[in-house]
Amino acid sequence: MTRDDLRRFHALDIDFASIGLEWGGQFCDYFCTPVDAEPVGAIGCDGVHFILLPGDERVFCVDPCMGEEGKFVLPVASHFREFMSFVLYCQDANPISQLWWMTQEQFRGLLAEDAAARTEGTHEALFAHKDAALAAIAREFDLTPASPFETVKALQAGFDPSVLHFSDEYYDTLGLERPQ
Repeated sequence: MTRDDLRRFHALDIDFASIGLEWGGQFCDYFCTPVDAEPVGAIGCDGVHFILLPGDERVFCVDPCMGEEGKFVLPVASHFREFMSFVLYCQDANPISQLWWMTQEQFRGLLAEDAAARTEGTHEALFAHKDAALAAIAREFDLTPASPFETVKALQAGFDPSVLHFSDEYYDTLGLERPQ
């Protein structure tokens, strides 16, 4: 189901970058992108991107700047539709990518800052594209916004990164011995 939903998502005629899920058929692999990752989209900053893994319904966030082993790749949703409901709630994928380090107060503050930026009126065209993209996603998947904070924190707390498979570049970059 998740792969079909992902195909439907990528077929939408929306501005993916406006919601932090740039998509254009090109996908940049980073040293910490797991082997066989399937791209969902990228926030367009610091190499942060979202992926699916073979045989797994969860959506993962890959962040090359997280800076420590076991935190470069973390789950952010149990399945694609859940991820999309989180994007609808946050009105962008970027806040979801930052949940790993945030308290609930920091998360709410980030969402409040993003909401305040709307009232400044300086990026009206961007917000029009964002609103259109979010409305199309809600319509296409019959979704309502859902707060990600507790769900993502629980997913990440219970995640065992040993299930991830990385290229030799990952181990070389971090100076780690490759598992046998």
